[in-house]
Amino acid sequence: MQATKAQNAYMKKKAPLFVRESLLNAAFELAATKGMTDVTVNKVSELAAVTKGAFFNHFDSKETLVTELMQMLLSRLDKQFDRLMAEEENSDGCFTRAYIRAAFSEGTAERKVWGALLSLMASKDQVGRVWNNWLGERLKRHSKTDSRIELRVVRLAADGVWLERIMNAKAKSLKGIEKYLIEMTRIC
Repeated sequence: MQATKAQNAYMKKKAPLFVRESLLNAAFELAATKGMTDVTVNKVSELAAVTKGAFFNHFDSKETLVTELMQMLLSRLDKQFDRLMAEEENSDGCFTRAYIRAAFSEGTAERKVWGALLSLMASKDQVGRVWNNWLGERLKRHSKTDSRIELRVVRLAADGVWLERIMNAKAKSLKGIEKYLIEMTRIC
């Protein structure tokens, strides 16, 4: 996701949704590539090519922007999980298998989303609550298929893999681990 920039003042005035999206995309780009310390009102506004006044017209604070960015990223994650779960034949453990596959996703775009999520979650309590609420809702929705303690342990292992991949981009191949964790979801 590249930060989109408004081309001129006329376009900005006529396209407030575009400006809002530009600000969110700029915040995402900064969080994913440089970390939360670079997600400042000044840097986000500059990357989105808007004034600080325009920033505050859309977000009352950096924290509001960060919370909305987290919601946007979780919405993308929902779509990825739903797509992965739709590919499942066996419903038992399907959310956990989607969770594992998402943690092991190889695409640069997916890794940037996960990197931005990690950066966001490490920065603020309210963002951590947004994550916990999202995960809690997903687990509640899939309680009939994914409530076993063994599946929680597998998801926690996937979290460890996810963290290793974000922190160490040159980590050894983890395909054997992904296959093992997927198989662990099928053990009754």
